[in-house]
Amino acid sequence: MEKIRIPIEQGYDVLIGHGLLDRAGDLIKNQVQNRKVLLVTDEHVAEQGYASRVTHAIKSVAEVSHVKVFPPGERQKSLSNVEELVEMLASLNFSRQDCLIALGGGVIGDLVGFVASIYLRGIDFIQIPTTLLAAIDSSVGGKTAVDLPQGKNLVGAFHHPSVVLCDVATFETLPAAIFEEGCSELIKYGMIMKPSLLQELMSREQPLTAQDPELVRLVKTCVEMKSSVVVEDEFDQGLRQLLNYGHTLGHALEQVSQYEISHGRAIATGMQLFLQMAMQRRELPPDYLTNFTQLLDDYHLLEGPYVYSAKDLNQAMLNDKKRRRHTMTIVLPSDFGRCELIELPVVEFSQWFEKEWNADVSTKN
Repeated sequence: MEKIRIPIEQGYDVLIGHGLLDRAGDLIKNQVQNRKVLLVTDEHVAEQGYASRVTHAIKSVAEVSHVKVFPPGERQKSLSNVEELVEMLASLNFSRQDCLIALGGGVIGDLVGFVASIYLRGIDFIQIPTTLLAAIDSSVGGKTAVDLPQGKNLVGAFHHPSVVLCDVATFETLPAAIFEEGCSELIKYGMIMKPSLLQELMSREQPLTAQDPELVRLVKTCVEMKSSVVVEDEFDQGLRQLLNYGHTLGHALEQVSQYEISHGRAIATGMQLFLQMAMQRRELPPDYLTNFTQLLDDYHLLEGPYVYSAKDLNQAMLNDKKRRRHTMTIVLPSDFGRCELIELPVVEFSQWFEKEWNADVSTKN
């Protein structure tokens, strides 16, 4: 088992290994001992037996455990579900000494983290990610949020977990398409700040799979990268925005498609298009885009062309939380495995995007 310390003011450990769920009673004992625990998950995760395994593992140390199961999907990140959970906590007479467990992917982690941040002005919660995407991204760093009709993650708070328990064995029961979602974020990490990771992914004889023995190492690498960024910019005012590479367009695609386009594939499209923008702004090797596109294709992450209009996507991006009044902060590659933050006037950004999006769609059609 690997252990990474997130060294912020209220620091916490990220535990990564194989077969950790059944050891949860020992590994998260300090966080659940003599406390009421509400474990929140979704139907897909519950069907794999993971919720019952965790509650069984902690039953000898927790005061009492309850389980709440939601349907799967992004639509569960709603204010109505926030209300349902806080009312459930109140009816169960949860106090500030009790805690929540988020068992699942990024949707469950975001929802539960936000509820933990507002119930009684903040209670503890534990992240147990069951997808690669959640393990390397959303479970670490303290960002919690739910969606509004106007955009993704518009209602949220910074609230760090008390511990993250990542059992990579849970990835083995994921559909291939869901595992590939996490590979999109893995590629993103390589692109923004670790050329060696990007090169490793490009040079593999076969794409990464959920059974790969290197998964613990790769998850650890990404968590360490995210930790270094969070420590320097915990509240997302500067450097941490590099982690949003591809997300400005990606979140817009998710929203406009009513979340029919999955997160990882939307982000992949955003990364590819913003690489095109970078190549127009500075001299980069001509095969840069070709090689990066091939890597995304290796993981089946580019599903376009998409039929959504540039106008609708532009409007969704202008609702993005990274927009200031008259400017957009975007992440653009500056070199192989390096990115930088660029602030553009909204008008200039919108004009460029409309031109590129329309050209991209027409070319692929």
